[in-house]
Amino acid sequence: MNRRTERRGITRREFINAGIVIAAATALASSRLLVVGVSADSGGPVGGGEYYEPFFIEGDNERIMYYEALGFVVDVDGRKCVANPLLPGKCMVYTKQYYDDRFVLLPPGATEDFYGRCIRCGLCYFACHYMGYNAIKLAGLSRGLRELGAPIVDDMMKYPCTLCMECTKVCPTGALEEIPKEEVKMGIALIDPDLCWAWNSGDCKSCAKACPFGSEVFEFTYNEWGVHTKVNPEKCKGCGLCIPACPIGGSAIHVLPVDEYERRVKNYKNTDMSYEEYLKLILETERTDPFKATWRTAINTDYILNVRGLEEEKIETELGTSSTGMKPASNNKQ
Repeated sequence: MNRRTERRGITRREFINAGIVIAAATALASSRLLVVGVSADSGGPVGGGEYYEPFFIEGDNERIMYYEALGFVVDVDGRKCVANPLLPGKCMVYTKQYYDDRFVLLPPGATEDFYGRCIRCGLCYFACHYMGYNAIKLAGLSRGLRELGAPIVDDMMKYPCTLCMECTKVCPTGALEEIPKEEVKMGIALIDPDLCWAWNSGDCKSCAKACPFGSEVFEFTYNEWGVHTKVNPEKCKGCGLCIPACPIGGSAIHVLPVDEYERRVKNYKNTDMSYEEYLKLILETERTDPFKATWRTAINTDYILNVRGLEEEKIETELGTSSTGMKPASNNKQ
């Protein structure tokens, strides 16, 4: 432990001392340590429950009359929802807002035997906090004894990972490995094309603009219906910078653990279609059936504007240097 880690004049010993203080503080004030979440073995989202929500319109007589006149209403267990023009008999369904469909992820550089190596010293937490990013928290009892005290990233809407990689530099056991940020794999981002502004109304590259790797991760299909954005799963690092950049209320893009991502894309939105097949169906419909394509975008725009909300000031139409920037918080020391 005699190796000095330069961090604006802070040594590794000072980090260890700070970690001890933090551990004591969190033990005394458990509210700072505890995280709302599922048990360590359930593998489910922190928000719990199903991760899609139908476009229900019961009680909205004006909307019911409007969509019934067009033939776009489906009854499901006595409840009326707006139909998906591309999938007869099925409701339009959308990925829930981020806080109802978020997962706990490990910090960048986590090794396969992370929980065996991690000694819960809190140095990575302190480094992240010191830099002003606050992406790393310490897991509480709600995560189970196996994860208790270990570093986690669980709120990418407020505190995405910037891939500064400072946490890996202070890890004394190699549980967080010092690797180039190009090799990080925290998770994979998945875009809901029915909720994404670019898939429904035109030009929006906000997610790609915020991404440290931009067009290396995000792929675009341009046509008269808009800029259709897709994440390359092999290139995505899962840092989550795209989540708060999205202009859709609750975000149209969520970062999932790799196994959860693979599970969802196999049967996307319970359509018996893969994610790729679903995207191809949208593109093919736009090419061959303007009526269905028009009403698909009209229904989605209705939902986006009147149910989820749109933060127009977040919309970025040009790529280039990341606009997210993730400036350190005010508690960052100089």
